[in-house]
Amino acid sequence: MPASVPRIIVRDTSGGEREVEIARTPFTLGRQSDNDLVLLDNRISRRHASILQDGHDYLLQDAGSRHGTFVNGERVTSYTLRSGDQISLGVADAYQIFFLTEQAALPKLLAEIGKAGESPLPQLQHLGLLLKMAEMLNRAPALEEVLTALVDSAIQLGDAERGLLFLRNEAGKFELRLARGRGGVHLPPALSDYSKEVVERVVKAGREEVTLQEEKTGLATTETGILRQALRGVVAIPLQKLPMMEMGGETIFQTAPEMVGVLYLDSRAHATALTGLDRQVLLTLAIEGATVIENARMFRLTREQERMRHELSVARNIQQSLLPRQLPRSDFFELRALSIPTQAVGGDYYDVIPLPGNRHGFTVADVSGKGLPAALLAASLQGAFGAVAAGDPDLPELFRRVNEFLVERTPPEMYATMFYGVLGPQGDFAFVNGGHATPLILRANGKVQRLDFANYPLGFFKGITFEAVQDRLEAGDHVLIFSDGVTEAMDADHELFGEARLQSLLESCAGLATQVVCDNVVAAIREFVGTAPQADDLTLLVLRYGPTVM
Repeated sequence: MPASVPRIIVRDTSGGEREVEIARTPFTLGRQSDNDLVLLDNRISRRHASILQDGHDYLLQDAGSRHGTFVNGERVTSYTLRSGDQISLGVADAYQIFFLTEQAALPKLLAEIGKAGESPLPQLQHLGLLLKMAEMLNRAPALEEVLTALVDSAIQLGDAERGLLFLRNEAGKFELRLARGRGGVHLPPALSDYSKEVVERVVKAGREEVTLQEEKTGLATTETGILRQALRGVVAIPLQKLPMMEMGGETIFQTAPEMVGVLYLDSRAHATALTGLDRQVLLTLAIEGATVIENARMFRLTREQERMRHELSVARNIQQSLLPRQLPRSDFFELRALSIPTQAVGGDYYDVIPLPGNRHGFTVADVSGKGLPAALLAASLQGAFGAVAAGDPDLPELFRRVNEFLVERTPPEMYATMFYGVLGPQGDFAFVNGGHATPLILRANGKVQRLDFANYPLGFFKGITFEAVQDRLEAGDHVLIFSDGVTEAMDADHELFGEARLQSLLESCAGLATQVVCDNVVAAIREFVGTAPQADDLTLLVLRYGPTVM
């Protein structure tokens, strides 16, 4: 059995914390009131997850939750927990949950540090406490908690009156991040009565500095040669990331240590005691301080990445919800469609617009670029195009209006290609191609025809006109409308799938159901691409005219 009872620290959105011991297993987590840990959030499942004991280990198991269970940002179904792991139940913006197996260390540790000076062997006691402090700080979940614990511990170790922590900002300058007084007192961040010269020298030289100063002049007593009454003991320690060993070909070289910050301690009442602090204690404190700050920063970065993943997941869900939830059923056509973004969100979309006279409009659009910018423009285009198209204007007028909308509201480098075709019950098929990949018609007799007539893309130029084309479909004809992610799918050797392969594949699909044609195209692309990453957003719409094929 473990030496101590494991526990969960739960922090709510307001910052409030509570601690729950895992006294027995299975330990259940969820929204329902009979769980061992009840979390009141409608996005959390009634029985979301559970913790089971397996020998000396504790396993976190997802209970078939709707939104999933995550540990340190990764989705899991079963996971062996380690002390310090962060658990998220489906959503990242609700509760923060931390699994811990050690006893709460900070209050006890600081009490022991306060007694360290009374020990007959204070140096050994200091080092032992530093190691305990390092263990505790390395599992602290939040950067501010880490910084506060570090400075408070250093104040008590050095018997200082106050401690200041300077950290390097994004501009590379060192700024005062935290100021604390003896007894856990917060000091104003605008302090100015410290030795700026000492801090600057430590930053420049990368070495600790221990000195006695005259409080009034700020000069070291070694400079004046006179010991006056108003003295201040100053200790400033550089916090540096440890040097790393790296390989360069057959050469092993060591990177220079990177300055993270400066820990500054001073005292008037115990000036000489502070400057007599053991050098090994200073060295250990500097190493552990830099390590825990870097660990906390990495933890914060992981949390930020988790938040971004969550926001992208929400954006993806919203974008997917903008696609038709259910494709229309008809006695004169059959339809299948899919859209696969390169990233979490993409710039492709397809849509189906019901029109008067039992007609339907089918569109596939491809916005320039990838990711969030393309997704935002795609959502805007879909809304604008759908609203205008629902009024059933002439196709050239429809494209003219939407083009003017994009030109006025998007930067010059952003544009969209779009194909829009309107199918009537008698097989009449009118379309406009705004710079889009050329659709293909697979005729019932197995021949493949290109709908090869293109206009300018949307959003390029103001005042341009668009031309519509009329065609006719016969029973059994398939229309394949796609984005260039289909023909420009790329394998590991950077070879494109190409239109020739697509046409050859379609010739073998004559007479097949729409779903089978769609599946065959996607399977062929995946087989061609192999292990290469997806190069572009991929959208495919397969329309078959005539009675449904079973």
